[in-house]
Parts: sequence; structure tokens; C-alpha cells
Amino acid sequence: MKNIMHNGTRTENNQYGGDYNMYEGYKKLTEDEYRKFEAWIQANNHKLYDNKIAYEVCWKEKEYYYVKLLDENIYTMSDILLDIHQGLV
Repeated sequence: MKNIMHNGTRTENNQYGGDYNMYEGYKKLTEDEYRKFEAWIQANNHKLYDNKIAYEVCWKEKEYYYVKLLDENIYTMSDILLDIHQGLV
């Protein structure tokens, strides 16, 4: 796990308004949210591959996953999480 100092940014990646994220640029996902994220990736893999978009995942104690897109020119994590929330997987 990367050791990044807390920057005080508030994430908005869950229905409860998010939490303070110690990992700048990462979205904090639960195990269930991460499973849905992986399903979205599988369903849209060709688009990501064609646009050379990769993502990075870190996890802590198997409770939370921290996910970051390495290029957000076409898709953002917020777009992906909105698709997941709306059932567009």
C-alpha cells in the first residue's frame, strides 16, 4: 500500500457522501462496489483498450479497495461509478 499523506479531499463515491480519502486521486470502494467495478471493466474492456486507458488498484485489509484511472480524458471514475449505480453494466 502506498504511503500518501492525507490531503483532506472528500470523495463522493458512495450513497453516504463519501469519506476523507488518504489516497489522492483514488476512489474508495467496498468489496461489493469493487466487484461491480470489475464487471463494468469487463463489459467495456474493448473501449478502454482501444483508448489505452489503464487503472490502478490498492487495497487495505481486504475491506476497501482504492481505484484510480490513469487517464481520465475519455472516462472518469465518477462516470464509471454513475454507470454502475444506474445499472448500466
